[in-house]
Amino acid sequence: MLKRSLLAALIATTLTASSADAQRRIGNWNGSNRSWNYGDMSSTASTMTGRGHSIFADADITAGNLAGYDVFVIGEATRNTTAGETSALNSWISSGGRLVMLWDSNDTGNPFGNSIMTSLGLTMQASGSAGGLTTFTGGNFATTGGPFNIVGQSLSTTPGTSVTGGTSLAGDWVEYQTLGSGFVYGFADRSDHNAFTPSAGNTNGQLLINIVEGGTSSVVPEPSTYLLMSFGLGALMVIRRRRNA
Repeated sequence: MLKRSLLAALIATTLTASSADAQRRIGNWNGSNRSWNYGDMSSTASTMTGRGHSIFADADITAGNLAGYDVFVIGEATRNTTAGETSALNSWISSGGRLVMLWDSNDTGNPFGNSIMTSLGLTMQASGSAGGLTTFTGGNFATTGGPFNIVGQSLSTTPGTSVTGGTSLAGDWVEYQTLGSGFVYGFADRSDHNAFTPSAGNTNGQLLINIVEGGTSSVVPEPSTYLLMSFGLGALMVIRRRRNA
């Protein structure tokens, strides 16, 4: 009975560690004018790295590069994606990847961002000025799939582009769509800008953390997690051998 209790506790500890140690790998497109490596996104980057996630340098969209990311950021696209880039991006998202698309006010980056959405077969588009409600409602990334419950709270905003065609997270400021088993998020201008100092202590930061951490299936466990899992399996084998002795 004691052995069973110890084994149950060991398995529970291993699973908890696996969840706690899970880190997200965040890539950025070198065809962006404002990725999470850009100075105006330094608070966003600090929030993520402070939680143990990795933010990679801006890079090309290739199947090989995308395979190393859980989240990919296109911040104000400066050009359209090529057919090959679109295909690689589509496959990666459909397999569980998460694309974060940042648009801008005054239509900066909008035409290319809109074209990229269309090329992926999505209906989200950006145009005009955002002005809808910013209050979070229940559902994905507000109450489910993330560490923070932000229902009833509001996104902090400045003048930005209206995002339409997807499922609203906060009025016409933030929307998302599914593609296969992955997600694509569309942000109005500066919704996660340093003007709001995104952190785990405010709603902007909490929304981003929910998006990055919530329910991502392609997370690679940390080495410490593998060690705990191996220890757990080893303990199970020892117990079985003793029972059969």
